[in-house]
Formats: sequence, structure tokens, C-alpha cells
Amino acid sequence: MEITAAFLAQELITGLTLGAVYIAIALGLTIVYGILEILHIAHAGVYVVGAYVGLVSYVATHSVLLAFLAAAAGSALVGVVIERLFYLPMLDKPRHIPLMISIALFILIEEMVANTAGHYPKAFQTSLPSSVYSCCGVLISFQQILLMALVYALSLAIWLIFEKTRLGLASKALIQDLEVAEAMGIETNKIVDLNFILGSALAGIAGMLVGIYYGKISPHMGDVVAYESLVVIVLGGFGSIVGAVVGGLILGVAEAFLAAFFSNILPRDAFAFIVMIVLLIFRPQGLFGRAE
Repeated sequence: MEITAAFLAQELITGLTLGAVYIAIALGLTIVYGILEILHIAHAGVYVVGAYVGLVSYVATHSVLLAFLAAAAGSALVGVVIERLFYLPMLDKPRHIPLMISIALFILIEEMVANTAGHYPKAFQTSLPSSVYSCCGVLISFQQILLMALVYALSLAIWLIFEKTRLGLASKALIQDLEVAEAMGIETNKIVDLNFILGSALAGIAGMLVGIYYGKISPHMGDVVAYESLVVIVLGGFGSIVGAVVGGLILGVAEAFLAAFFSNILPRDAFAFIVMIVLLIFRPQGLFGRAE
């Protein structure tokens, strides 16, 4: 394998694209964990729902914008139902109980989607351009540009919401101490609802974006996402929005380069855990997490 500047630049583009995929999924999971400190594995199921709602909506309307809105709304609804019916009643229970419930919900959602929409992948073709651009031997597709632009713009928007708005201030108060925040007059249930709506909507948008990028969706597309999104928030530090973005970028770029050089030794998915193990040896709390 000849290592050239064009080769390295191409792998960097691949890594930034993978990073955008991981960020899109991990952002919502980070928001949910920050509020309730529950490992919301069912978030990967919400992501699958968003992909399928987006496809159905696009087939019905032939509008990518309406499909994105429908994917976000459908996923937000599923997220709030999970929060209200399963998570809020479990807040006084040991943390492993909502985790087990979340895993069960993830499996249930995937099987319900499979039994409803079919067990095989479905093509996700849109009217968006399929152009591929070349510069100095480096290729980048329109889908990659769209994916990265939307994800990084959403990341900035989420950061601004949590840093500059009353919702963000109230959310930070809940993260510090939910009971004290409630005693201070904050409508905790409303804030938790809004965070789940926001996080789940992001999952739905991520599902549709990934479907457009890869040109297909499947009922079990959340299987790998369930653990790779967890790797991202572990890398960045639990509950950190900035950490989710930086963790996603690190994982995406590292995975792209490691796979380019060592794919004949290990499967691609194994590199996520290698990156996590190496980083946590030196910083157990993650990049932006706080040591307990």
C-alpha cells in the first residue's frame, strides 16, 4: 500500500464522515444520560424507528424536508413514551433495572419494526444529487457533504441550546441535582420531556441521514449503533455535548485509519473498542468528564 498525501486525505474524509454518523447518534444519547443518568440503549431502537418513518414519509411525499420532520416527530413520540412509561417510574430503583428495561425495549422495537416492515434491508433512494467531486485525487460525495454539514450544524445548535437558553440552564440544574431543582420550582417533568423530545428527534434524524448515506435501511441497523454510540459518550465523558462531538470525531477518524492499515487483522467494528480502551487507560473519566 502506497501512502500518499491523497491517500491520507481520503481516509480523513472517510473518518470525518464516520465521525458525523457517530455524533448524530451519540448526541441524543448524551442528552438523555445527562438528565436521568440512564444508559438509554433503547435510543438505538428510536434511531431505527426514525429511519423507517423517514422512508415511509419520503415515499408518500417525495419531500426530503418533510421526511426529516416526520422522522424527528415519530422518534420524539417514541422517546417520550419510553421515558414516561418505563424510565420515570424507575428513577428510585437501582441503575441496573432501567438499563435492563432499556435493553429489552431496544430488542422489542427492532423486532416490531422487522415484523411490520420486513426482515430484509430496504433501499433508501432520494432525489438528492448523487454527485462525486474530485480535488487533487481526493473524492467526496454530495451525501458525505450533506451528512457532515447537517450533523455539525445540529451539534452547534444543540450546544447553543444548552449553553444559552433557559432550557439549557434548567437542564443543567437537573443534572446537578434533580430533587433540589424541583424544590427550587423547576418543572422537572417538563424539562425531562423536552430533553427526551430533543434527544429522540436527533436519533430519528440520524437514522434517516444514515439511510440516505448508505442508500438502505434495515430493522437491525441499530445493533452496531447501540455499542458504538456508547463508546462515543464514554470517550467524550458521560453527559458532555462537546465530549460527544469530539469523541465521535476521534472514533471516526481513528477507525478509518486503523481499518485502512489493519483491516486484514481485525474486523472494522473492533477498532472502536481498541480506541476506547487506549484512551480510558490514560483518562478513565473520558475527555470532558469529571473524575468522581
